[in-house]
Amino acid sequence: MGTKSDTELKQIFKNLNTIAMIGVSASPLRASFFVARYFVLRGMKVIPINPNYQGKKLWGEPVLGKLSDITAGTRVDMVDIFRPSKEVPQIVNDVIDNLVPLGCRTLWMQIGIKHKKASLIAEHHGLNVIMDKCPKIEYQRLFGELRVAGFNTGIISSKIDL
Repeated sequence: MGTKSDTELKQIFKNLNTIAMIGVSASPLRASFFVARYFVLRGMKVIPINPNYQGKKLWGEPVLGKLSDITAGTRVDMVDIFRPSKEVPQIVNDVIDNLVPLGCRTLWMQIGIKHKKASLIAEHHGLNVIMDKCPKIEYQRLFGELRVAGFNTGIISSKIDL
């Protein structure tokens, strides 16, 4: 529950085109800002969700107030949660009601965010659930970007980056 193998995570990332990010900040000093920006710079669409910035734009996308504001027919591959653990059950319900029918398959809870009961409910509805991890860090670890900075990623590769 809430744990995926490196192979499973790579598959999630390879099929990732659109992320709904709940709790994104417009402040470049906040982790949610640079995680969202990181994925935007890699060509992914990030749908920012934060009622405090509703109506403004981040990375060319209008900031929405809640998940249910996502335009009908918009496919979201992953929901990334930057909200306290106590808010996760309601977010899971919203994802199940609004995004699972449209094909959403991954629910990601950022570092420090965990909710076992909500995770079980999400998995029961067919969602891949990752808890207490950052998708930016995992993406960099799995695709060799952390290695360049001298981190031991635990990934053995014959790839040489010059």
